[in-house]
Amino acid sequence: MNPHTYHLEELSIAGNRDDPRRIMPPIEKNHQSILDIGCGAGQTLIASDLAHDKTAVGLDVHHDSLSLGRQLSGSIQFVCGKGEALPFKDECFDLVISRVALPYMHVRSALSEMSRVLKPGGDLWIVLHPSRMIIKETVKNIRVFNFRGTLYQLYVLINGLALHLFNKQFPLPLGSSRYESFQTGSAIMRILLAEGFESIKISDNRFFVATGKKYQRRGQQSPDTTRAVVK
Repeated sequence: MNPHTYHLEELSIAGNRDDPRRIMPPIEKNHQSILDIGCGAGQTLIASDLAHDKTAVGLDVHHDSLSLGRQLSGSIQFVCGKGEALPFKDECFDLVISRVALPYMHVRSALSEMSRVLKPGGDLWIVLHPSRMIIKETVKNIRVFNFRGTLYQLYVLINGLALHLFNKQFPLPLGSSRYESFQTGSAIMRILLAEGFESIKISDNRFFVATGKKYQRRGQQSPDTTRAVVK
């Protein structure tokens, strides 16, 4: 599918409350500055219909997606960059969101950067890839004898296992900066706690979503270790 067509379809889904594929972040009144990492053409921010007094920033590695986003919205600031090295100052956002972009990054580095740019007490909302999704894709490629696709999905499975068991990830061979993996609730919980988040909630029902709040004093153990995992 053409990337522009994909983003426009995603925008249509995000704007349709009755579409079962739709998932949107909860945006509160205190979320005055919002960063969307892996924003594509900004479809999540556009469909959120933000108030004019809010600052919305979308970051993505693809220039073409950002160019389309600038055509679709004049109220969003679009920035080219990587989630593992955010080009923003410390503690400048009230809310950081990332809808199915984190699974393609080095998870620990990206979550560390998300924590860095969040203000103390700021909120995180991320949508992830469960193992069942990758297994489904692997089986699909095997059935149609897609050797290359099968090898790639096996790489993603191994990376997900390494993240789950050893907190490690490996880049795609041949000099790529891609670190695709599946995620598990326990691995994400472990990393979020290590990166200074509290009040963490993980839901793996129709969508695999993790939320958390940056501890008021980053780098210290939070006295509130409230954690809820909903399977």
